[in-house]
Parts: sequence; C-alpha cells; structure tokens
Amino acid sequence: MLTIGQMPGKIKNFFTPVRDSFGAAAFAHFWGLVPAMTISHGSTIDRLARLLRGSTHRTKHGEFLWKSRWDEHGVVQQIALDTLRRLYRKHGGSCYFIIDETQTLKRAKKMAGVSKLFHHATGKFGSGHTMLKVCLYYRGVTIPWGSWLWLNEANARKEGLAFCKLTHLAALAVHNADLPRQLKVTVLFDAYYLCDVVADACHARGWHYIGVGKSNRNLVIDGVKHKLDQYGRNVLGRSGRWYRIAGLRSSGRYELAGRVGSMKKLGQVQVAFSRRRGDRKCVALVTDDLGASPRDIVADYLKRWAIELLIKEEKQHLGLGDYRVKRRQAVVRHLALVDCAYACLTHLALAEQRAQGQCKNKNLLHLPSISQLKGRMRQAVWQEAVEDVVRHAHEKPVLRRLEKLLAA
Repeated sequence: MLTIGQMPGKIKNFFTPVRDSFGAAAFAHFWGLVPAMTISHGSTIDRLARLLRGSTHRTKHGEFLWKSRWDEHGVVQQIALDTLRRLYRKHGGSCYFIIDETQTLKRAKKMAGVSKLFHHATGKFGSGHTMLKVCLYYRGVTIPWGSWLWLNEANARKEGLAFCKLTHLAALAVHNADLPRQLKVTVLFDAYYLCDVVADACHARGWHYIGVGKSNRNLVIDGVKHKLDQYGRNVLGRSGRWYRIAGLRSSGRYELAGRVGSMKKLGQVQVAFSRRRGDRKCVALVTDDLGASPRDIVADYLKRWAIELLIKEEKQHLGLGDYRVKRRQAVVRHLALVDCAYACLTHLALAEQRAQGQCKNKNLLHLPSISQLKGRMRQAVWQEAVEDVVRHAHEKPVLRRLEKLLAA
C-alpha cells in the first residue's frame, strides 16, 4: 500500500503560507492528513491514518479535528489568497465569488448538527447536514474559499450559537471576504439566495451580483407587474436574438433579451431572459449591473457551474461526506481539510503548468480533472518513496532494481 512518510517535495510550498497558523504538533497532523486525502480512496480518519508512515494512532488525528487550536476558515482562505497571488495578473481581471449549498445524509443519532432535511439528490426526506459552500473562479481555475455547517434553531441552541439562516450565512461570507481590490468581483448564486440580505451585502462591498429569478417573482416596469416566466417567454418571442456563448466545457446557442425594471426588496435591476436551443424553459437572470449586456450576463452566470463541479469532485474523490465524528468542530474541520486537499491538487497542477510557462502566457487555464491529479500525486509520492529507499539501501541488487523501476 502506498504510504506517506514525509512531506512530498512538489507540494512543500503549498503549506508555507499557513505554517504559522499551527503549533508544531497540529501542523504535523495537518500536513499529513491533507496529502493523505489527495491519494486516498476515502477520507475517514481510520483510512487516512493508515496512509501515514510512523503516524500516531487514529484517535490522535481525531483529537486534532476538535481539540487543537487553529482557525479552519482562516487557513482555507489564506491558501485561496496564495493561489490567487500565483494566478494574479497586473490588469486584475474578473473574479467570480460563487455561493451554493450541498447536503450529506447521516444516520448517526449522536452526531452534532444532524437534522431532518429533504435530500435533493435522491428526492427523499432523511437526516443529515446542510453545508454552505463558497468558491472563487479566476482565470479558469476553481479555488475553494470556505465551507460552513448550517445548524437549525434547535441544534444552534444545543451548541450555544446564535441561529443563522442560510441566506444570512451567505451574506456574512460576502461581507467578510477579503479579496484584492484590483479584482472585478461578481457574486453568482441560484434562486434561493436572490434576496435583499445577500444583495445588500454585495452592494456594501461594491460587487455586482447575478442570480436566478423564480418564475413567480414580479418585475415592475412602468408601474406594471409582470411574472418573470410568462413575461420572459413573451419578450423572447418578440425581440429575442440568438448568440453563441462559451460555457466551462462547451459552447451553446442561446436566445436572449433584456429588460430593466424593479423587484421587491432589490430595487432597480436588469433581467436577462435566456432560452437555450432545444429547451422550452425560459431562465430569468437578475443582476444589479444595469449596464451589462444580456450576453455578458449569461456568459458570467455560466461560471456558476464551477461550484457544482467542485462539490461533485470533493464528494466523489476527496471524501467530503466521509466524516464519522460526533462534534460540530470536527465536522467543520473535516470540510476545511477537504477544501485544502482540493487546493493542494490545484497547486500541483499549477506548478506543472508554471514549469511549462503556461501560467503567464494564457489568460484562461485548463487544469486536469481531480481524478487525474490524484493519479499524479500518487505517482509523486511513490517516486519519493522509491528515492528514499535508494538513498538508504545497502544491497546492490535491490538498489539497481529500484533504480530501474524509478527510471521506468
């Protein structure tokens, strides 16, 4: 079984920005668990502990998740800012602050924060956790910004915390985000977060937002109320124009039209009505940027798909929902470690492209998938393990055999 005995050389620079955020003992757990997640097929503490050579018992790693002192959100955001710094170009450019939520089903009755929920992926009711996820999207690279565990009123009371709605949690994430001022930031979210709380937080930061308007919301134009769904179909039928717009992975043709009006609690907004070729459904995208063209609004909102891919890859390849811990703090820190593992694999991909001179020459970068990057990380760990054996081996036949394996 492939195991990690020391910090892989290719990712040593990844841990440098957050080294001072930990004590010596806590940092040893941190730098061990993050690379273990990047090569593991599951992220339970027991499985991760087996991948660390010379590691302490798994209970020590479990205690690290709830007992040690470090700011998990600060660490993830510091890593995100360091990634931004590596990608940053003099002209700044557009950066997208993307908000979404995800759910994990949990059967444990004593796990903190578990509540009844409607699981959207399965279409059934169950018990589990709801998490707010935020990521950045800059130059084609998705950067995890944070994961927050949402608690209902009863669970918040048990934990001694003030109850906070998901929309207020999203507004706090916008309000507290310390991003470089040179970036042109646009906040992207779905229909659930299109409310005055999140919109006001965006206005306070001087950032524009784009969100989906529900079909039954009213748009007021010249004192007349229009339901977005019916009005959008009429507008597209009368004045819609076709455009080809590039998405994250492919381009498509969209029929677009825009109207400016006002919405309750949001004030003056622009609505871009969009319908993709072959679809009957009309989507209404609401933004406070009155000067943007419908084509630019749709092109920007298509970037929101980045967070869907982030959540999918973290669940499938990094064990976002694999935690088996009781305490709320341990759950939150597991989520933070998964975000760090994703950022670590991104760091590996950027280091390879930087070595080829691609990071400076291209405006939009195309990184390998997380599954491919996990394979490259395993290869890097295996290569260092073989080199370590070669350095300390005294049997010449073994040494020559290992050298041949390394060359292969």
